[in-house]
Amino acid sequence: MPVAVPVATAAAIAYAQTHEALWATAQVLGLLLPAFLLFTGWGARLRSVCARLARGNRYGTLILFAVGYLVLAALVAAPIDYLRQVVVERQYGHAVAPFGQWLLAEIVPLIVKAVVAALVLWIPFRLIRRSPRRWWLYGALALIPAAFAVLVALPVFVDPLTTSYKPLDNPRLAAQIEALAARCGVGAIPIFVGGDDDTVIGLGPTNRIVLEDHIERIETQEQIVGTVSHELKHYVMGDNYKGLAVIAALLLSGFWLVNRLGRAAIRRWHKRFGFDDLADPAALPLMVLIVFAFWLAVLPAFNLYARSIEHEADRFGLELTHTNRANAELYAGWAKDAPAEYDGFFLAFRATHPSLADRIRFANAYKPWETGDKLVYGDVCKPAG
Repeated sequence: MPVAVPVATAAAIAYAQTHEALWATAQVLGLLLPAFLLFTGWGARLRSVCARLARGNRYGTLILFAVGYLVLAALVAAPIDYLRQVVVERQYGHAVAPFGQWLLAEIVPLIVKAVVAALVLWIPFRLIRRSPRRWWLYGALALIPAAFAVLVALPVFVDPLTTSYKPLDNPRLAAQIEALAARCGVGAIPIFVGGDDDTVIGLGPTNRIVLEDHIERIETQEQIVGTVSHELKHYVMGDNYKGLAVIAALLLSGFWLVNRLGRAAIRRWHKRFGFDDLADPAALPLMVLIVFAFWLAVLPAFNLYARSIEHEADRFGLELTHTNRANAELYAGWAKDAPAEYDGFFLAFRATHPSLADRIRFANAYKPWETGDKLVYGDVCKPAG
């Protein structure tokens, strides 16, 4: 008998709508802050202060300005983050982190962003001065290796700053994962446990599968095998490298838009902005505004692509393990705290995975091995017996 799609409770719908409203508010604030700094001229004033502190040094002025902007953005976002991560969670009876832990989780990403800014932000600004017409192309090409380096370093140096990860120490589960990987022609896979999500992180030497902390308490053994088989698709098929390709395309498109729209905006409003050159550090909020607006515009398409990747991971896992009912029951359990069906707003702007309802229905129905139909990933991994 197929697993039924749970009907959302009023509390679950209210919880989801509250989070949607807070997310939308955060995005609006993310647009308003750079616009405010630009059209009030305060961004130019901040740049002048940074220039004095840096004694006219271009690099020092840029980094001081960038750090100042990041701090302002963090201060603007912090109340929304606290409402979303603490107040709302507590209101709906969910466990929340102590204030100190929450604050640390806000500060660490800020420090990481500041370090990344210090390492890479000079590249596009220097290229704007050196090659005003082609900087956007050279800048994107220069930052792709930097993005690769960041994605390689995140699992080793950044993620452990806020989350504790430990190697999988369940010999039985480790043997099952090893057997699954062997059927896909893959050797030993680094498996870590920690955090609140099941995912594949890293690139190249740091590529690894991460399973949710306490996964053995909240999932049955068969469900864990189904979860691992889903993540194995991302690992075997190199989905993180596809993500890097998407980042490269977004960098190229975003920089091109900054060049075109940024210069047009400066020509029209340079007196209000307080600068007349895209290479001026005070132009950073203008770049942020354009890139962030561009990201919001392409986000529905990006999420559609991400959902297709995740849907194929569900297919891959089912073909590998046949854990249909276990998967469907797991998704139905998740639907106790969130609506199984997505509304249009969530589907467009938030949903990187198919809805729980779609995943339940797919797990119920997808059984090509029972009818002798060809498996989509039959040539990638040895099918289940």
